[in-house]
Amino acid sequence: MSLIIIKYISADSKAIPPVVIIPGIIIMVSWFHENMTGHEVITVSPIGYTNEGIYMVWLDHFIKHNNCGPNKEWHILLINGATCYQADDFILKATFNKIRIVQFPSH
Repeated sequence: MSLIIIKYISADSKAIPPVVIIPGIIIMVSWFHENMTGHEVITVSPIGYTNEGIYMVWLDHFIKHNNCGPNKEWHILLINGATCYQADDFILKATFNKIRIVQFPSH
């Protein structure tokens, strides 16, 4: 089985727990290891890839772990050129929480 891990590391080397995407439709308890902290986000994707829903889950995770919000200082988020990041809901939520999105060009 393959999986996708979305990891974030800031310019000052701060890392937040990862978002792990497993292909499938249900999460099995046997997939969890005793070394997990409980702060990771585990989700499933029927096709095994990211989608707009998973990116919204990741954005909520980013907001929580970086103390973002409408009354906080601005953050800059450098991301790849995936089209899910261009979804209106993603951009609106990021902007509302004072996150400026800057996309890297493809390849």
